[in-house]
Amino acid sequence: MANLISIHVLHCGCIRVSESVPYGNGIGLTNTGKQLLAPDRDRVTLPVCVYLIEHPHGLILVDTGWCRAISPRGVYDPRAAEKLLPGHMAALFHPWLPEGAAIHEQLAARGLRPEDLDLVLLTHLDPDHVAGLCHLGGARRIVVPEDEYFWSCRTVFKLRQPRSLWQDAPLERVYYRGSPLGPNRWAVDLFGDESLVLVNLPGHTDGQAAVLVRSGPRFVLLAADAAFSPRNWEEHVTPGFGFSAQWQRRSLDWIAQTAKDPGCVAVLCSHDPAITPRTIAF
Repeated sequence: MANLISIHVLHCGCIRVSESVPYGNGIGLTNTGKQLLAPDRDRVTLPVCVYLIEHPHGLILVDTGWCRAISPRGVYDPRAAEKLLPGHMAALFHPWLPEGAAIHEQLAARGLRPEDLDLVLLTHLDPDHVAGLCHLGGARRIVVPEDEYFWSCRTVFKLRQPRSLWQDAPLERVYYRGSPLGPNRWAVDLFGDESLVLVNLPGHTDGQAAVLVRSGPRFVLLAADAAFSPRNWEEHVTPGFGFSAQWQRRSLDWIAQTAKDPGCVAVLCSHDPAITPRTIAF
């Protein structure tokens, strides 16, 4: 039987963050302050993963990575980062985007244009997930969960989600509904056939969506920033960046349970350094 779905894992930039961002096991203002001021020797380099999915319903992109303006010469450029991001976010991320790694550059290398994208899904509105929207004019649909959009004005998220990166994009907002999936049983089945489901995994943000991609009994879970690697759910270590440690734990518990399902092909986290660019076909 021919493969029905292919997920191409792309790296659309990097972040160099405090070691406590992925494995801080607690959040708060004191911890955040330490993350902002962390010296380079106490930082780790993590990829920014984006997923290009060949799906029966079309060509789908999950998240967008950094934009070229944040790293004009393909290296870390503090001045360029501070033009695009608030100073505290530039200090947190130390972002850069290697040459050829911006989403439009990677699409072009595959012979694709933004207009070829049937759907762009935004798991949440943090800048490393939405900055590349500026390169995707012409994409047919750009979807974000309504709960993520609604709470972006809340102070804790307003400080970390600069609206200039996404407010002019033609965002289509979809509503979570009651579902057997997720720690709070909220999800939205985008095509009505369970082949592409946004599952609410709160903790990092209120409205964050994981993307469950299913082909028959087999599926891949794109876990966004609910975890940074399997270490989070296997060792019960919550990330050190988010809005609710309680909901982070609940989301990790649900991921751990899901990962044990016999049909689970993979659980992919957006910043897992062990995930290299590759294709998963199933």
